[in-house]
Amino acid sequence: MLQEVTEDGGLGFCHAVLPGLLPPGYHGPLVIALDSNALIDLQVHGSLLLDDELPDVDDGYTKDLAGLADLLNLWLLRDIRFVVTPRSLTDAKRVTERFLDRRLPAVEAIAESLAFQFGHWTAAAPSYGDVPEFVGEETGLPDGADRQLVLEAQAIGAHVFLTRDRLVLHRVSLSGPAMAVMAPSALASELVGGGVQPLFGGTCGTEDCPYREWAMPAPDTGKWGGLLSIFEDQ
Repeated sequence: MLQEVTEDGGLGFCHAVLPGLLPPGYHGPLVIALDSNALIDLQVHGSLLLDDELPDVDDGYTKDLAGLADLLNLWLLRDIRFVVTPRSLTDAKRVTERFLDRRLPAVEAIAESLAFQFGHWTAAAPSYGDVPEFVGEETGLPDGADRQLVLEAQAIGAHVFLTRDRLVLHRVSLSGPAMAVMAPSALASELVGGGVQPLFGGTCGTEDCPYREWAMPAPDTGKWGGLLSIFEDQ
């Protein structure tokens, strides 16, 4: 379901143009599972990023926030499906009330955005499903939340696990279905390298490509409401 081509989702992507991100023969949405740090970045800095502004932070963080801004601008018009996994929701219920008040609305907003991209309201977002059965193994990270989040992302069919956690980026070692583990800056660069723009690029145009004669220039903009509602005023 997450990888289903829908008009409501908008123009998707093809393996032939983005072989480092998508499986062979694939045409469809780019599914990005968000680590908690990426989710919080969207909440705290999202309104600035949409205005092409960056907060005053250290250089490494600025680079990733700039990448996140690029991804967010692409998400507005392209079929990029941000997801959070069941562990994100479970962890949210265990933390302090103050953090819970911020985290749960963000998880719900992602689910609402996905519903528009699915094209109907009967498909449940991964965050509200059962913990998926793992389809691969991870040997580089210690037991704990990071390892489980990566394996859950792989199990639900995400193409990318998006994180700024340097431990995860440097040590993750996955077997099973391919899934990239990337920082926002790296993913944004990969998409730019594939010629992806808000209204074109990233598709192959072959005879079997569902995007060869795509009639819809933009997705159902209803997906914007959920995610944009969590952005905090700066």
